[in-house]
Amino acid sequence: MKLPPKKNINTKFYSVFKFILLLLLLLNSKSVSAQTSKDPFKVKGFVDFNIYNDTRNFNTLTYNILLQLSERVQYFSLTNNDGFLGSPDLATTYAEHNLRYKITKKSPLDITMQYVLRKGEQNDDIKLGFRWRFNNTKKLDRFFKKMNLSYSINLMMVQFRNQSKTKYGTQLEHVYNINLFSKKLNNRLYLGGFADQIINYNNGNISFTWVTEHQLGYKFFDRLYLVLEYRVNQFFTKKQSGLGYGLEYKVTF
Repeated sequence: MKLPPKKNINTKFYSVFKFILLLLLLLNSKSVSAQTSKDPFKVKGFVDFNIYNDTRNFNTLTYNILLQLSERVQYFSLTNNDGFLGSPDLATTYAEHNLRYKITKKSPLDITMQYVLRKGEQNDDIKLGFRWRFNNTKKLDRFFKKMNLSYSINLMMVQFRNQSKTKYGTQLEHVYNINLFSKKLNNRLYLGGFADQIINYNNGNISFTWVTEHQLGYKFFDRLYLVLEYRVNQFFTKKQSGLGYGLEYKVTF
């Protein structure tokens, strides 16, 4: 009996991931141990679940997790599951797992690692980069605080993909959030979102492909929000933009 051929696994890809993960865990443990027992660090963050109906004839279930693991280490993930209307099966699944390490305790800069998971084979990525938090930057923080606004930009400098060449300078990730009419509405209304600016290199020319979502949310009961979201995905061949509407359930701790 002839045995099936073994899969060609790029060990370098997984070695890079394991090394970076171990390094961040060691940095996190060092940061935690440096904190005094009189004032132990308490993990903070949130978990939210969003379900939408998209005008492009599909539904989306999204959940986001943010964990502030120490003063300098943060974890954030998002997972999108899309399915066509009337079908119980998932059409696409996409997830991002992010580890961020603040360069110094007061620095607005983070070293970042992003692990991207997609439905299909040989299409997952590990991305390394730097994030700049504008709202935590001196001489800018007062303006952002007054506007109830946060904004960061993450430059993905290196990208690894299994059985593919290493790429450099592949993406700019813009993320923002603003509380609208915060005093009058007691922080019940927000506008937040992201814009992934993918950088394409072609014969010396540079072009951009955009994936962006902008969500307007209103807290109407306890942890429940009504949400309206404008979406653009230029990787789609048809109907690149659409409108999503639905509910969000958010728990903060």
